[in-house]
Amino acid sequence: MAELAAASAVAEVAAERAMAAAREAAETRNRAAALVVPIAEATDRPVATPVVVPEKVSGSDQPGAVLPGRPTAPRPILREFADVPDTTGEIACPNCGTQNPADRTFCRKCGQALHTEQAAEKARRRFRFRWPKGLGRIRRLLAVLAILILVAALIWAGMTYGPRAVDAVRDRMATPELVTPDAVTASSSTRGHAPNLVSDGLSNRYWEPGHDKKPWVELTFTKPIRVLSVIVTGGVSPQQQDYARQGRPADVHLELWTPDGTRTEKDLPMVDRAGPQTFEMAVGDVTRMRLTVESGYGLTSGKVPSMAEIEVFRRP
Repeated sequence: MAELAAASAVAEVAAERAMAAAREAAETRNRAAALVVPIAEATDRPVATPVVVPEKVSGSDQPGAVLPGRPTAPRPILREFADVPDTTGEIACPNCGTQNPADRTFCRKCGQALHTEQAAEKARRRFRFRWPKGLGRIRRLLAVLAILILVAALIWAGMTYGPRAVDAVRDRMATPELVTPDAVTASSSTRGHAPNLVSDGLSNRYWEPGHDKKPWVELTFTKPIRVLSVIVTGGVSPQQQDYARQGRPADVHLELWTPDGTRTEKDLPMVDRAGPQTFEMAVGDVTRMRLTVESGYGLTSGKVPSMAEIEVFRRP
């Protein structure tokens, strides 16, 4: 009995496998059939209708052959005018002789001016002075006169103040240069304190005048110079302890002369202290300068105003 049961089970398993294989084969066929495109049945094509070619037309009725894209341009037709235009009142060109209408200004052929004499006459009349008539012309004349006066004033100002402006700019840009006078004189001096000691470059030697009321010292230059500044060291020494041993200048009057005799005057107020004191100025063509002591400090017990050094700086 056990053997029959085992054989029956094996048969059932075999039958199931056979059925599964059959189902798988059927599914494969169905998928392959779905991929196939159906093709319609072939039919007969209609026959095209034959084209009838017309007979050749004679060349006299047809235009001549031309190249593609290059049409033949029509030939120009020359016409002759039977009527001749009236040339009465026309002007002949002085350059080429072409006749031109009387109202033209330039020749229609060469462009030359036709009314040269009339144009010149009009130009002469245009620039001819005529006294204006009416208020508008008077205003124009006054405007022209005002412009002429303004131009004349500008020219006069440039000629008068132009050199001064140039000198002022040069004075500011230049570096002053120390100049030594060619000669030094004075109204008086004591022994051992000559006037030339004011320009020896040493401040411990000084000029001492006599008992003049207003003593002066004068510096002379052979070549004219433009003075930019003057430095005056009053007293007998720049050292404070020795400064008050003698009198000192207080009010100094400076005079400068040019070769033509023109004189320029300046006042140099000095402070009662030791050391140099600078006075700025700008005077040109100076050949001679004089410093006059108007008053002084410490002029007691017979003391006189002394000067240790006078330095003059010019424009190079």
